[in-house]
Amino acid sequence: MARQKKSSNRSKMVIIVFFVVLLIFSASLISSRNKLVDINSKDVDYIEIVSNKSNNMKNVKDKKDVEKIVKKLNKLRGKQANKDINAEIISYVNVYFVSGNKISFVKTGLTLRVNDIYYNLSGADSKLFDNIVEDFSK
Repeated sequence: MARQKKSSNRSKMVIIVFFVVLLIFSASLISSRNKLVDINSKDVDYIEIVSNKSNNMKNVKDKKDVEKIVKKLNKLRGKQANKDINAEIISYVNVYFVSGNKISFVKTGLTLRVNDIYYNLSGADSKLFDNIVEDFSK
């Protein structure tokens, strides 16, 4: 009797561990879906932010601010879309790397252009991008 309880408890534990591992794996897979960019903040030289609303341009070189901006840019999600050439350009964020390369983010309405590829953003992601521009262009 005691032996059957031990093996029964062990098999329950194995099943629970299996489902926990499966849950963690699927959550990481789903979270990386529709991600626009994956930027390492250590590779960034500086970030240039241009706001057409307030006609401001600012270069951000402080490492802490660069890390905050990169972290927020990495959170952006969207689905690839067609060109939206009728909308007015609201703001730019250009990320310049130590290697000399650059990634350009151009926002028009709910559409974000990342290096000539257009993405439709949700309202929350659009607000996140607007917050980046507002917070760091002052």
